[in-house]
Amino acid sequence: MGMTITEKIMARSSGRDIVTPGELVWTDIHSVMTMDFLGRQCFDKFRSLGKTEVFDKNKVICVSDHLVPPPTQRFANMLNEWREVVKQHDITNFYDLGRQGIAHQIMVEKGHVLPGTISIGTDSHANTYGAVGAMGNAIGVTDAAVAMATGKAWFRIPKSVKFNITGKWQPWVMAKDLSLHIMGMMHWNGHLLYKSLEFTGPAIESMSMAGRMTLCNMTVDLGAKNGIVAPDVITERYLRRRTTDKWDFVKSDEDAVYDMVYDIDISDLAPTIAMPGKLDNTVTVDKLLGTKFNKAFVGTCTNGRLEDIATMAEIMKDKQVHRDVNMILVPASTDVYLEALQEGHLETLIKAGVAIDTPSCASCAGLHTGVAGDGDIVLSAGNRNMTGRMGSRNAQVYLTSPSVVAASAITGEITDPRTFDI
Repeated sequence: MGMTITEKIMARSSGRDIVTPGELVWTDIHSVMTMDFLGRQCFDKFRSLGKTEVFDKNKVICVSDHLVPPPTQRFANMLNEWREVVKQHDITNFYDLGRQGIAHQIMVEKGHVLPGTISIGTDSHANTYGAVGAMGNAIGVTDAAVAMATGKAWFRIPKSVKFNITGKWQPWVMAKDLSLHIMGMMHWNGHLLYKSLEFTGPAIESMSMAGRMTLCNMTVDLGAKNGIVAPDVITERYLRRRTTDKWDFVKSDEDAVYDMVYDIDISDLAPTIAMPGKLDNTVTVDKLLGTKFNKAFVGTCTNGRLEDIATMAEIMKDKQVHRDVNMILVPASTDVYLEALQEGHLETLIKAGVAIDTPSCASCAGLHTGVAGDGDIVLSAGNRNMTGRMGSRNAQVYLTSPSVVAASAITGEITDPRTFDI
């Protein structure tokens, strides 16, 4: 009996030939990420294990993303403590203010995640790493500390669910729309809880790395253990510019067993929006045309990449953000910021009236940089829209793609980018 790509990765990482769903395995970890918000706790727990040296200084990745730039004295103090801890442990790969980005973007962008391996991080959207054919997973402080000490972690082998995606991508329809479509299709019915979601098919093969990262990123919000795309020529082209390390192209066996297989044709997929308060309450954009909002936000580890920014710039060129809308863009990393600057996208957006901020998680977690106040209605290309997520519990957050946010910011109301005069 064959194995899925995730099962193969977990088997080889635990020194076994075969694994089956439900088994517990003690696996090798390729890299461990922790960030400013939880990093000190990780190292405190690490030292409580009687350890002073991490298993590999090159493979414990530390990032400042949730608290930078610090908006309060408390956050400034937390950052100073975090920097001191990283310095004490002489961590090689530390991405701090001015040369930073959102942890998950950094992990993939800087080559800290490789196909056929397992990488973990102390933030829920570590599932993003599956975009390059890795097993990416979010873990808590204790598991991170153990991995930092030993280079290993415990896992239960998940069952796998396949999403076979076919059809041709239509203009202004993005990976985010597919992700939200799957959210609405599956709902929170528990079926995908602790499952490995594997994305295959012609529409995935033609998808950019940015799109794959978006798709895998949001699998955690379906309750999945991980999301993954088998590595291919797009993966190889992306990683060759970022690392000299070698990797294997692990793929699922033809006779691999799946808990369920879903077929989705994206030929008629429309821009999709999650209604305030629930990710799985989704509708197509035509159901909300004309809905007013006063804040627009694009960024996060879901939609702050160069492709997203380029799409926005194309839509917003020579236009102006509506006077009733405040719009913020936060690139996912310093590298993305520089590329967008060099290609002229940021100039286009600034001229349109978009505020550009330092790469960080920003208002995604409601911590800083444009948090929502009472009565605000936000159109966001982030990853979550539960009550109070971006600030006030009396605000509403509609979740959608960068193309919908860009077109809508010009008109001041939810607009279908496919019908917008571009």
